Amino acid sequence: MSLQFYEGQAFWKSPSEYQPGTMLTDEKISEVERHLHVRLPRGYIELMKQQNGGELAFRYVLFEDGDAAIIPYLYEVEIDHGIGLSSVFIDECRLPDKLVLLTGDLHSWLALDYREKSNPSVVYITESETESGKWDEHPLADSFDQFTTKLFCK
Repeated sequence: MSLQFYEGQAFWKSPSEYQPGTMLTDEKISEVERHLHVRLPRGYIELMKQQNGGELAFRYVLFEDGDAAIIPYLYEVEIDHGIGLSSVFIDECRLPDKLVLLTGDLHSWLALDYREKSNPSVVYITESETESGKWDEHPLADSFDQFTTKLFCK
């Protein structure tokens, strides 16, 4: 089996079953950043300006131990839904603070991690299989741009 890694072209799957958000403007980005108290990574913003959320063409990522996760879509950049609801899900699921949730399903999450720095790393968080109410963290990349280079399709 040959893996094809993302190299800067065709990030979004087309057609997509996930309905993207409305066209992203600089004003909307500033509003969401103020709401989340973060500065979103430039590479992330550039992709979201192409299409504000949706299914990924390169939807798999490898962990250091060789396991893989599916990242089917990214949430849209909005305040009242999408990444703007990060704090709601963080509270509800008892996730660590200072995360911006890029996608998830209540059992696993892809997030920008702002806990130790203003330039976030990317982490994949899953429910612990050994301890109820706890989360296991899988560091994926030191930056969003590095994360995208680790995405692949089969």
